Order: sequence, then C-alpha cells, then structure tokens
Amino acid sequence: MRKKLLVILLLLLCVFDQAAYADQRLSDLTLQVEGRAAVVKNDEARAREEAVKNALEKAIMQAAAKILLDKYEDEKFQAVKSIMVGKVDRYINNYRIISESRQRDECAAHVHVVVATALVHDDLLQMGILPDQSEKEGMTVSLALKGMKKYSDFDRMKTFLQSRSKIVKRIYPCRLEWQRADYSLVLNGEVQSLLTELEKTGRYRVESVNRNQKTVEINLQIKEESR
Repeated sequence: MRKKLLVILLLLLCVFDQAAYADQRLSDLTLQVEGRAAVVKNDEARAREEAVKNALEKAIMQAAAKILLDKYEDEKFQAVKSIMVGKVDRYINNYRIISESRQRDECAAHVHVVVATALVHDDLLQMGILPDQSEKEGMTVSLALKGMKKYSDFDRMKTFLQSRSKIVKRIYPCRLEWQRADYSLVLNGEVQSLLTELEKTGRYRVESVNRNQKTVEINLQIKEESR
C-alpha cells in the first residue's frame, strides 16, 4: 500500500507540473484597453459600440503580439490582424466596460478584457506563423532514473533539470513506475554536457548511454551513499 501511495503522489506531481507549465504559457490574458470610434451622423450609440469593438480587437492583437514576442515584421503582423480581428467572439472570454466618454466627434471606451490566449496561439499555429512545437528541435534524450525510494529523490532530479536551462531546452512530463522515473528531454547542446553536470552532483551513476538515429537513452542509478 505504501508503494502504491508513493507512485500515485509522484504521478500527481508530474501532472501538476505539466499543468503549471501549460498555464504559464497559455493562461488567459487580462488587459485594460482603450477603444475609439468616430461619431457618424450624430449616432453616438453606434459609435460607443464601435469603440468597444475596437478595444476588443486591440486586446486580441496585444495577446497575439505577446505570443509572437515581437519577432515578426509589420507586414506579416498586419496580415495576421486582418484575419484575427473578425473573430472577437472566439477569442474574448469576457469583458466589462469600465468607462465611456465622448470628445467632439469621437467616442472612447475603456474596457477590461479577458482574452483566451490558448485559442489565439492555436490559430497562429494553424496559420503557420508559429513553429509547431511538436516538431522537437534539438537533441532528444530519454532519461531513466532508477533507485528512487522517497519523494526527495524525484524532487532533486526535477530541480536539477530545471536549473540547467542552458543545456536542457525542454522537459516533457515524466512517466513513473515503482522506484523509477522516465523523462523525455530536448537538449540545446551535446549529451556529454548533461552527463558532466550529472557527474558533478555526485549523486548518480551512469549505467549506460545508448544512441540511435532519433534519440539518446541514458540510464541512471541513484548512488546509495548520496542518500
């Protein structure tokens, strides 16, 4: 029973780590945006509606710019804008008008907006503006950690990998068995750099390193004396 409880606990921690990572990247974006619109034929009600719509469209484009990290030239960004601004209902989770005003022939609206960043991201991906992250760049490594007997063994490896961001480009959710954790990694550099860092800790013994065309498999054993 004790073994089963530990495995369940570690599995839950892996799921929560994955969710936290996804939430950090694609959580809803809350903004306060000002929209403006001209008053045509003294139709102030219509101008107010258009000002709110303008604010919502601005919020969508701010979310897109945040995802793109300002790496795209104006021409390409304008093409994205022409497609996305017509999908207010898709991207806006909710909004609240904070204030409205009129100055001469123009109405302004300050709006609190919540944008569904995940949907903006998905559509940018479909347009080919974002690279498909499923196509892993860099060297793929399968890392098997054996000999785990307590939570601190798992937590120590997780912290180690997260702290080596110059070497470890991406960490995918781990798979857990009794006294073992399997990690799928994408490295920025050479496998030897990771092996060197592991050796420096003095906690692990490399049992084997197997290479094939697609991936590298590393089998680690926790040293008893390091506990």
